[in-house]
Amino acid sequence: MTMAERKKIAILGGPGTGKTTLCKQLDVDYSLAGYVSSVCLEFARSYISHYGVPVSIFEQFLLYEGQKRREKELNYCDIIFCDNATILNYVYGLMSGNLKDPKEVYALMKLYEWAMKDLPGYEVFYIPREFSMDKDGIRYQDEEFAEIVDTKIRNFLDIMNVPYTIVTGDMDTRVQMVKDKIGFENKRTPSE
Repeated sequence: MTMAERKKIAILGGPGTGKTTLCKQLDVDYSLAGYVSSVCLEFARSYISHYGVPVSIFEQFLLYEGQKRREKELNYCDIIFCDNATILNYVYGLMSGNLKDPKEVYALMKLYEWAMKDLPGYEVFYIPREFSMDKDGIRYQDEEFAEIVDTKIRNFLDIMNVPYTIVTGDMDTRVQMVKDKIGFENKRTPSE
């Protein structure tokens, strides 16, 4: 399978918007239809559970590399559903960086460069906040901070002219919106 044939779907939005749930349902539907698909879970969740909340822009490089490695491990798939994307490390870098420190400005420029390099590899969907956020013991954001993250992600997509599709509604509606956009056909024969 070539990179051109493989699809990497980035489901973006702030914490608690339903990204992971949507990715998992899409993976089930596509797998049952005969695709080789998988969910690429957000590396940042694992990092936070082991090392705590990232407090430095430089930790975004670790998060970037972790996410990139997880995506690469799924290169055998026809389609990968990502509940995060390497392009978001730049957004989080903007939020945690000190723009008066030349080292941090340089780090931010590097994260931006990597984001722009990776961007064409994703088909991007954005989930706006429709429901209140539930605490799960891993996320460190409260509702107010989560809304700031929502805005920063959406601003990044808009300012950088990233083509994306907004996904709203209940789970069935969200799933169907993604399927309509990226294509869905049952590859299995009735006897399988």
